[in-house]
Amino acid sequence: MFKVMKHKILSIIGAGLLLMTAWSCRQESDALMAYDQNENLVFGAAEKSFAAKFEVLWNGFNQYYALWDYEAENGVDWDAVYDEYLPQFEALDKRDSVPDDELKALLQKVFDPLHDGHNEVEVKNHTTGNSVVVSPGMDRVRLRPDLEQSLYSPNLKYYADVDNGEIETDGDGNPIAMEHTTNPVELFNMFAGTPQPGQGAAWIKDKIQELEAKTSPTEMEAFQLQQINDLRDELKLIVSQNPRGKALVNAYNTLVERYSFLNIPGFSYIDPGFANSGINVKYALLKGNIAYFRLDGFALTGYLDEKRSQSTFDMSNSDTQQHVQAVRQVWQSWFDAVQTLHKNGTLGGVIIDVRTNGGGNVNDSKYVVGSLVSDDDIHFGYQRFKRGTGRYDYSPMMPAYVDAMTDPHEAITEPIVILANCQSVSMSETSTLCLKTLPNGTFIGKRTFGAICPLTGNDYHSFNYAGYIGVDGVTPVYAHLPSMASYTLEKKLIEAEGIHPDIEVDLDIDLFKTTGQDTQLDRALQFIRSGQ
Repeated sequence: MFKVMKHKILSIIGAGLLLMTAWSCRQESDALMAYDQNENLVFGAAEKSFAAKFEVLWNGFNQYYALWDYEAENGVDWDAVYDEYLPQFEALDKRDSVPDDELKALLQKVFDPLHDGHNEVEVKNHTTGNSVVVSPGMDRVRLRPDLEQSLYSPNLKYYADVDNGEIETDGDGNPIAMEHTTNPVELFNMFAGTPQPGQGAAWIKDKIQELEAKTSPTEMEAFQLQQINDLRDELKLIVSQNPRGKALVNAYNTLVERYSFLNIPGFSYIDPGFANSGINVKYALLKGNIAYFRLDGFALTGYLDEKRSQSTFDMSNSDTQQHVQAVRQVWQSWFDAVQTLHKNGTLGGVIIDVRTNGGGNVNDSKYVVGSLVSDDDIHFGYQRFKRGTGRYDYSPMMPAYVDAMTDPHEAITEPIVILANCQSVSMSETSTLCLKTLPNGTFIGKRTFGAICPLTGNDYHSFNYAGYIGVDGVTPVYAHLPSMASYTLEKKLIEAEGIHPDIEVDLDIDLFKTTGQDTQLDRALQFIRSGQ
């Protein structure tokens, strides 16, 4: 035992001497520290020092980042970054106050050259009390000329119009199309923004006019009018603050609880699980039996898997149950149509729409791409993990797969098109790569975001070096970055570049805004129907 420990100690000392020699103009490496946990030894000095914040981030990236060889090939010298920017952060420490914009600009100079699309860095500015966030991937996509095309959410209203006749109808002449959303922003807007007549804000407006018109209101009516006006003002405040995620759900649910006695139609609880797992799904059967499915995030597993539904949502709540069942129904209707029409020999093709889909749960793959193939998992590329504290400590390259669906189904041999754009991220890109590997798969649209290397949780830290620095909302710096590199089947790393479409098509924004016609969807329909 003593010999083993002695050998280890000598190895560490030897490595330390080598590092001191190589980094003569930098501090000795503290690479064995746990940057992914709230350790005072790591983060203590960073509470009140910009230089210490930079030191933590530089060393944390040095230890956990999975793309250093790729960065070196593209001209990034991480040691030179330290030498150039540490003095600039030290200079900030000599000032009483540093504006957030100035701190952000300096952080962007450090991190924007890195290619990882998931990379996001959050730094607390201790002189202002604010958090400053930089996202190199978003900075890149903001410069793209096709960004505006991704700001319009795909919809089927134009195609449901009887004059355009693109959606099949049932025996009663009703369009075969359905949609449901559990996205908190959309649920809030359905109540406070543009609700149906007699619902939400429309009901509030009508009720206020009714009560104000009374010449001799009762005491109860006067109280009711005051309460409704108070609610209206609080809703306006939420709109002005424009919260997202948990903040929006919490603010809205507080009002639901406080004003439930008003019995306003459509004024119902939003499950907190929707803050992270909210989703918008659409299904339509287009002319020629082309089954269209649209999802704006990969969160289907929480709805389609009963155990996951129980752990993700409050399934004892009737409103939540209805939302979960509605999402299930949309997906099930699409899946059943694809399978039934294929077995009957009448399926024209399949369109999967992941435009402006920010990614999500990798388990969703079996419900989307995995439901269209045989029982064999799909080999879409290769992955290499970060397996040590050294900058270039990587695992061997290993095949990467996504799961095929295990429930009974047949492989689809008809044409399959996936629609994606510059804000199709992460799992959207993995799904695109998977479909491009199929002989009947085609990618139509615009080049994707370029965040293909996946994120993993810190529970992977026992065998891979995790992609997190600090603890979100706790430590003075926080960053998430992938602990693995993801490659194509040709073993090419395309992080920051994204996936190029087989058929590139722009969304005609003017046409979409004026009529709702979707030129990218039109091209997918043309390809499936003509093969060209």
